[in-house]
Amino acid sequence: MPPSMEIAVLLLGVLALEMRWSASALHIQQAFASPNLTNNFVVDPVSRKVYLATVNTVYQLNGTLSVEVEKRTGPVEDNLLCHAPQLPQAPCEHPKSLTDNYNKLLKLDREQGVVVVCGSVYQGFCELRRMGNISEIAVEFPPQGEKTVFPSMLNIAANHPNASTVGLIFKNHGGNTRLLVGTTYTGAGTQFFPKNHSKEDLRFENTPEIAIRSLNIKDLSRLFTYDINPSEDNVFKIKQEVKTKNKLNFVHAFIQKTYSYIAFNNDAKMGHKESQPNSILARICLDSDSPRKTTGPESRKLTESYIQMPLQCGSSGNIYNRLLSVYPAEVHAEGGWEPYLFGVFSKADRKAALCAFKFGDIEEEIRQGRRNCSNSPSSDVQVLDSVIQGSGAVCVQKGNLVLQPEQLDCGAAHLQHPLALRRSLKALPLFEYPALSSVSVDTVHNHAVVFLGTSNGRLHK
Repeated sequence: MPPSMEIAVLLLGVLALEMRWSASALHIQQAFASPNLTNNFVVDPVSRKVYLATVNTVYQLNGTLSVEVEKRTGPVEDNLLCHAPQLPQAPCEHPKSLTDNYNKLLKLDREQGVVVVCGSVYQGFCELRRMGNISEIAVEFPPQGEKTVFPSMLNIAANHPNASTVGLIFKNHGGNTRLLVGTTYTGAGTQFFPKNHSKEDLRFENTPEIAIRSLNIKDLSRLFTYDINPSEDNVFKIKQEVKTKNKLNFVHAFIQKTYSYIAFNNDAKMGHKESQPNSILARICLDSDSPRKTTGPESRKLTESYIQMPLQCGSSGNIYNRLLSVYPAEVHAEGGWEPYLFGVFSKADRKAALCAFKFGDIEEEIRQGRRNCSNSPSSDVQVLDSVIQGSGAVCVQKGNLVLQPEQLDCGAAHLQHPLALRRSLKALPLFEYPALSSVSVDTVHNHAVVFLGTSNGRLHK
């Protein structure tokens, strides 16, 4: 949920659903009101504690939404043209002023006992706070006296209130914890930083749009690094000269099977052709127990497995071309359970719709795309030449090469470049309604129950 949404108060309620057809069937049992805009929250499934991040404050609530711990995170003295003050030997000559700290990322890592808290200040700096007491720093980062700290280790989240950031935590099969992050570029020439053209624009080189970072707190020297050599193999970065044509606005990151998915919009395409979909679903393979393990800390390259496809909700003349919210869920069908991706899409006139895509179709489209790229030049798939890793390689015929299932799913060594499917995966709207903005799905007695939120505070079931 973008922090710019006009939410003055967040109510987290334990809702009792009465078995009657009534508009008043939902009753708030407990509530917590935040005086500031709410950015993110996460619930610990074991302790039932709620960690809530707002502008300038993070809260730790118990199961009845009473405040256990409150910690101020801003405002702080900051300037967009200054490096993070945590960077050793990096003085700044530009005047600083009190700047609000918008939370951009809030993730729970139960195994390591930390909460990842990333804000908009200090170029998108992250802290590791202690589970059970959010006011305490669990890991001092950068370590005291550490000299080998680079800006890329500190610049993680978006450094603007309205710029998107998504992320997820996972472990590779070697047992190391990783943080996957998608971050909107906020440098020169963007709506966030339109007039600065100096070399001091610190979003110029240091923050890729997508990256996999180390989150192993036992190895502080590598914390938040890309943790692979060369490091470009673990980042997805748009070339500077084409950033204006690739304004990525991230919606959600999630895990399904052994894959991570990132949903986003390319806002640069908005308004050119209203009928064209601008919503994209990207997939990156996570580490598995396959025997592909090579030397080094990482067995899977982001650039090798990255592939994206457009999502289209609606048909010709009635296409909802902007993705607002997604939710993966299992749906009971003939023969068992089948995974679907539910999404809410909108049009310029605020009309919105719910669409659902089968993960089986997503997986087959990806496999076919890799086949086409290896067998012959194809109009259905291309090497993504907008990113720094996409130079020079193209889809060409590889003779009688037959890709193995693992290569069809996660890429092959002979084509270590991000791919883009050109043909949209299409779905017809299941439900259309003005101002839909979010979706969540649960399964009750073999029925998929879809909860749809609206931008004016309504809930549809």
